[in-house]
Amino acid sequence: MQEPWHILSYPGASSGTGDRFRPVPLAEARMDVASLWFSGHFPGEPILPGIAILSMVAEAFRRQGSEKGGRIAIKGIRKVRFRRPVRPGETLSISVSSAIADHGHDYRFEVSVKGHTVCTGVMELKTYFTGKENDERMENIDQEALLLRITEIIIFELKLEEITKETFNPDLDLVDELGVDSMDLATVVLVLQDEYGITIDEDDYPKLGSIRKIADYIRMKLAQV
Repeated sequence: MQEPWHILSYPGASSGTGDRFRPVPLAEARMDVASLWFSGHFPGEPILPGIAILSMVAEAFRRQGSEKGGRIAIKGIRKVRFRRPVRPGETLSISVSSAIADHGHDYRFEVSVKGHTVCTGVMELKTYFTGKENDERMENIDQEALLLRITEIIIFELKLEEITKETFNPDLDLVDELGVDSMDLATVVLVLQDEYGITIDEDDYPKLGSIRKIADYIRMKLAQV
């Protein structure tokens, strides 16, 4: 059985946000040594990758949005600062403060370990349509445009300089033929979740074997809302 990348818990999590100077807790995550995030990063000296921390913050925001009946997507991340490394066995605490003045959808976040700051930054959130409005949005999603957008994301995130979106075969096996590894896929998944306002379960990663399969999966997830 595959070990999980991470598991978030929500002890005493707040349904709201604090003020700009008093952040409130969103979630906690204990980083087990068996977490796949530590695989190859680095041999003999495991350190949690920065993208893993940002992934957990994004997941915590989405969970808060789902509790309010909406779907939260991360539209932007900026001013990210990493202060110290995170090692196996440590527990991360994720907190958020209120929207920044003049940017009503921007939220400051802080990740810490035992009161010591690990990472800070700002996330821009967006709520996606649900119900009837989402049905109308689904009808307007063009399959070819979706394939091209997914291709653009994969080429950019994986830095595939010799491939263009026009020549990328949507049925190419990303793992066996392109050599995409688990960390690459996790990076792409994080961007896809933010782009389309969906949650991609770790158990569904094997379903994302090609660009066409990813497109079909995204349409399926949007139709479930």
